[in-house]
Amino acid sequence: MDNWLDFDASKTIRDFDFTRRAVQGMYHVMDADNFRSEDADMIFKYLSEGMEIVNFNDYLKRYLFATYHLGVSFRETPDSEYARIIDEEFEKNEAPHSFTSTVKKWSAIIKDWLSRETVRRQTIFVLGFGLGMDDNTVSEFLTKVIKEEDFDFGDIEELCFFYAFKNHLHYDKVKQLMDELDDIKPAGDLDGERWIEIKSDPKNKLCDEETLRFYVQGLKLFNVIEEKSKTLAETFKKLYDDSRRVVADIYNKYDFTDIQKDHAHVWTAAEIAPGDIEKILCSGIPTGSTGNLQKMSASLLAKQFSLKRMSRQRIDSILKGKQRVERFDLITLLFFVYAVEVEPDWPAERYLQYVDAINELLRECDMMEIYPVNPYEAFVLMCLVTDEPLSVYSEIWEKSYENGGKD
Repeated sequence: MDNWLDFDASKTIRDFDFTRRAVQGMYHVMDADNFRSEDADMIFKYLSEGMEIVNFNDYLKRYLFATYHLGVSFRETPDSEYARIIDEEFEKNEAPHSFTSTVKKWSAIIKDWLSRETVRRQTIFVLGFGLGMDDNTVSEFLTKVIKEEDFDFGDIEELCFFYAFKNHLHYDKVKQLMDELDDIKPAGDLDGERWIEIKSDPKNKLCDEETLRFYVQGLKLFNVIEEKSKTLAETFKKLYDDSRRVVADIYNKYDFTDIQKDHAHVWTAAEIAPGDIEKILCSGIPTGSTGNLQKMSASLLAKQFSLKRMSRQRIDSILKGKQRVERFDLITLLFFVYAVEVEPDWPAERYLQYVDAINELLRECDMMEIYPVNPYEAFVLMCLVTDEPLSVYSEIWEKSYENGGKD
């Protein structure tokens, strides 16, 4: 393996066996002799066939099978048995079926869980309360199954969830705790050294309510929650503006729009809207009669790239504060900028520059660094090693919709 592909896994990714396997698999593809000539085909094949994917429904069933000591083999256990266990455990643990109001029947929710290949992180927390999981089990579902960040200790809700799972508390206690923590006032005489010590290792230090309340006082005193929200918004806006500039340059360089045909109009970043960014970044994704991107379910990479599309609706919602900024948003927009603007002597330089830049940016936003176990993040990294990252990015999206699932 060439040295240019190496980065210190102990510092950048989680020290799990499945993490190392994912990184090694990604490197094996990028380091192949024929990668330069067959880049898109090789990346697509790795993502669709070679990458280790943990289906949520499969992992959930395995968890239920092992936890509740079912007597028959895993494969022979009917979904009705898993559904029965989920129903009984939720009732026993007095857990909500959802954190938000829903008209969906409880039996339909369970059926959906047992059939879904991936879910949102809030679903993991709901199941955590319903099935009486501990914090380590929930962490494994978050990082290994849906391949996202672990608990966010800068978010009061997730902080309370962690404390509840660690101490086996029911959800009604969590709601009460969240209300109490929301009302906590920052203490001016806070022991800063103790707070920093807890912040450096919250998983092991947050053992009792006194420590939890003290920690939240520190979050509020040092404006950690507000600062993170502000940093995320500012970072996204900067990347959005950079992306608008990139799109304007593309419009001015190529006959990309009808208005450009007479070569009379010079585009500026201020004229670029979320739809223009979608048009370039999502050019490989077919659109329907309404002009919206075709459903993710129609893609062969639906479970690998679930909820990872930079649509104009998503960008607009984030800019209006209706949707929270996620790691995916920052990773994608910075990739867009690097894919178009960084032209190194050899592609490895672009890859290494991007890894350094995105990790620094994610750290500033108090987020987990780039995580190659996540199929989408591995996809972005592999595209950066190609001669034409944006073209390969679009080509793989396009391949995923060829003979894909039903719209």
